[in-house]
Amino acid sequence: MVATASIKMDELLATWLGSDTIYENVLRIIESQKESCNNCSGGKHDGVGSGSAGGVGAGGGGVAPTLEDGRPPLSPKVSPKKVQKIEIPPFYKPPRPSSATSSSGGGVDEGGNPQNPPPQPPKRRMSSSFAEDQTWNGDFMSLTNVAAVGEESPKSNEEDSITDNTVTSGATGGNAAANQKRKVCIAQQAKELFLELGIQFNDIADPQIATALQKQYLHNAHDTYHSSQEDLTFIPLERFERITKELCNLPTFFHKPLYERILMLWSTHYHLSINNGDKSSTSSNQQSNLPPVVTYGIFHHYWSMEMAPFDKNERFFRLLKQPEVEFITRDDFFPYIKELLNDHPGLEFLSNHAEFQDKYAVTVITRIFYSVNLCHSGRITSRQIRKSNLLSVFQQVDEEEDINKVTKYFSYEHFYVLYCRFWELDHDRDYKITREDLLKYGEHSLSHMIVDRIFDAAPRPFEGSDAASLDENGNVISKVSRNYLSYEDFIFFMLSEEDKANEFSVRYWFTCVDVDGDDKLNNMEMRSFYAVQLHRMQCMGHEVVPFEDMLCQMMDMIKPANEEFLIVEDFLQPHCSQVAGALFDALFNVNKYVMFEQRDPFLERQKREDEFETDWDRFACIDYNRLAMEEEAREEEAMEADWVTMDGEEEDGDEYNSLGLSGSSEAPF
Repeated sequence: MVATASIKMDELLATWLGSDTIYENVLRIIESQKESCNNCSGGKHDGVGSGSAGGVGAGGGGVAPTLEDGRPPLSPKVSPKKVQKIEIPPFYKPPRPSSATSSSGGGVDEGGNPQNPPPQPPKRRMSSSFAEDQTWNGDFMSLTNVAAVGEESPKSNEEDSITDNTVTSGATGGNAAANQKRKVCIAQQAKELFLELGIQFNDIADPQIATALQKQYLHNAHDTYHSSQEDLTFIPLERFERITKELCNLPTFFHKPLYERILMLWSTHYHLSINNGDKSSTSSNQQSNLPPVVTYGIFHHYWSMEMAPFDKNERFFRLLKQPEVEFITRDDFFPYIKELLNDHPGLEFLSNHAEFQDKYAVTVITRIFYSVNLCHSGRITSRQIRKSNLLSVFQQVDEEEDINKVTKYFSYEHFYVLYCRFWELDHDRDYKITREDLLKYGEHSLSHMIVDRIFDAAPRPFEGSDAASLDENGNVISKVSRNYLSYEDFIFFMLSEEDKANEFSVRYWFTCVDVDGDDKLNNMEMRSFYAVQLHRMQCMGHEVVPFEDMLCQMMDMIKPANEEFLIVEDFLQPHCSQVAGALFDALFNVNKYVMFEQRDPFLERQKREDEFETDWDRFACIDYNRLAMEEEAREEEAMEADWVTMDGEEEDGDEYNSLGLSGSSEAPF
């Protein structure tokens, strides 16, 4: 009873300190106390600690990558010598005028700060359609212009005359240029780029290419896309970036895979046309006879078939997948990640480390499947692409020079954290994590019971990517060995463990705890996991919380639809986004559960207001700084060991020479 009463008092204290009114009053008392102390001391305490803070990270130069221990090189963007302490922005907002009160619902105090505001409505998926006509010849451009004119606000005659005079005088303002560009059809835009970047037929230096173009395309009655020599103008691969970016609205580093896809689809279309649609007559020898260049006519064919009928997401999906299937596999991403590694300035330092380039590509692709392929089938569908932000993240990484600022999928620092954690556990270096290895994760924070469930029942990233892994109903049949975790499996585990607020993580741990597989968590299942936690807390000397008290506290936070059991949808409610992982930590992660019980409400409020979007981003930033400092310490120790060895050799040499036994006085280096 004493332990239960103390727990209830702690909960009441946390609730009391979590109140905004009490919190603001405490801050005012602290600020007034600081002001009185500063007035009494005359400002003597100003700058205290600045010396130590300034000394952190002092020193110059980056750290040379050390690959002897199997770790990837550190990102050159953040040198361990210059790692600064993360400054969390102040989470207290000063009182606003009473007129600036919130109108979105929920109570507000007299200062205008919201008190327990209602949850935000779910964000609508942004449309990926185009405002401009995307047909090749601008078939609907006249209708678009009429609609645009009808939507314009009425202007006076004087404004109309000024606008007409401005356009007539040849001014090229931003709005006028944009309007003028919208009036140009895709065919005209492509022709201008082909004339600017391409090689015209009369300027072709290689006579074999000129002869092949004229024979295969211009004099072919079945080819309707090359009717004149202007259609034979082609752009080489190295100049295709502007077409990819400006006309196709795709990332710049997509230019090589896009170029190859255009040629592949054109080859299929060409041989089907000359063989009257007979696919059996198409041979690889015939396909190889075509010139390996994209002409204006070939691009016309690709645009008409793969671009004009579809929106941005569907174009992106059709480009990545293979033409004969309706899903994307992990192998489909490799050509694009390879081009990113060759093109992005933030990954240039990896150019001499092919092994870590491959591991980085695997990490990026696995993280994409983790967030996009929520059914863990190993196959990304068009619908999943539309529901995700994958295309916008690809666009962001194309425009952002600092790869670490793209925390979604592509951050090198996140890859470094994932790979180093895997490397630390994989002691025998066979790229396989056993049950004994995983028990050491997080300073032995996981119970043996959940580790067994991770190996037996946790979702694996690419189990359903092979056709042999699916039954006749499309259900996943595990063909992967469950005796170990591969690097891809470990990525799924670590992302789920360090961020339990996302949907896939909830489903990951729900599957592990749902022992009987009925999609319900009942008291018996949770009690069996918590019994192991109770024993561990007793052995570690922590205060023991009875199962009934823990369950009552979690039910109050989650508010399930049925108090007899929990389902996945209970954890995915809007108010459960930050507390969904608390129950899972209570069941199998003793360290995080103890931290949850001893949490500071002030620090929790700070964490909600910091710069990180997710718990994973926060963890990865902190852990990368830790790993960087450890790398720095290892290098300093190695440097000191080299100096000690060198000094010892010099002393031995002097003693050897003093005895007259030295055959040579030359230095060994």
